[in-house]
Amino acid sequence: MRQFVAVAEELHFGRAAARLVMAQPPLSQAIRRLEAQLGFPLFERTQRVVSLTPAGRVFLEEARRTLAQGDEAVRLARRAASDELAELSVTFVSAALYRVLPAAIRRFQEAWPEVAIRLDERPTDAQLSDLATGTVDLGFLHPPVEEIDGLTIELIHRDQVAIAVPAASPLASAGQCRLTDLAEHAFILFPHRQGPALHTRIMQACRRAGFLPRIAQEARQMHTILSLVAAGLGLALVPSGARTMNVEGVAFVPLVEGPDDLAWELAIAWRPRGARRALRHFVETARATASELR
Repeated sequence: MRQFVAVAEELHFGRAAARLVMAQPPLSQAIRRLEAQLGFPLFERTQRVVSLTPAGRVFLEEARRTLAQGDEAVRLARRAASDELAELSVTFVSAALYRVLPAAIRRFQEAWPEVAIRLDERPTDAQLSDLATGTVDLGFLHPPVEEIDGLTIELIHRDQVAIAVPAASPLASAGQCRLTDLAEHAFILFPHRQGPALHTRIMQACRRAGFLPRIAQEARQMHTILSLVAAGLGLALVPSGARTMNVEGVAFVPLVEGPDDLAWELAIAWRPRGARRALRHFVETARATASELR
């Protein structure tokens, strides 16, 4: 495939052979064997011109992708072969960004500067799927979740709930609010599938307060939720740590007399069996960081 790409880019067998540091006849034979295996020509050849067929142009694009993916696989495998040069894949829900995750990453990188951390924001259910298949090393997610064989899930942080309201709202000047004060207001909430347990607790808490919340908008990202609040489209129940986002036009009001189970809980999930030293150290760092923030 690399030989084909060289010929396709040079459109000259002699130059392609020189680029590959090989003789031209074996290169020509290799391309003929490839075309025979595929069952269609990749090149149109004349005595003076070599050009790609339509099928050849498509194959070139896909061959480049395949070779790039192969190179990336080798790179990741080499990193994973050494604890000192490991790459950790970490997924997270947005609530982890406010306090725990950034602080844990800073502390970890000070001790393990050679370890790369690949971050990806995903909802809890998607994280569990990837953790189960082993494509993710560590997840920061919202509990409770269904138990998965071999997966350890540990609660590390609880954040109190605050009410994000438009800065122009009368609620913004209130020193505090109760859930019953919100009955007439529109809500902006994340989708149920993004955090089923927390979504259910919020709905149940509102029902106990005597109303069914009117959901005007749904949004996945916390920054999007706060931007919709700033636009005056409703209010939102958010973790207190979301104050650090400093979105203009949003005020945060403490929620009082809220149910105990309404806190935004954050857990870490990973597979201890066979965990690399870098992963074990990151887990310890996350625990210590969360403990200091309590």
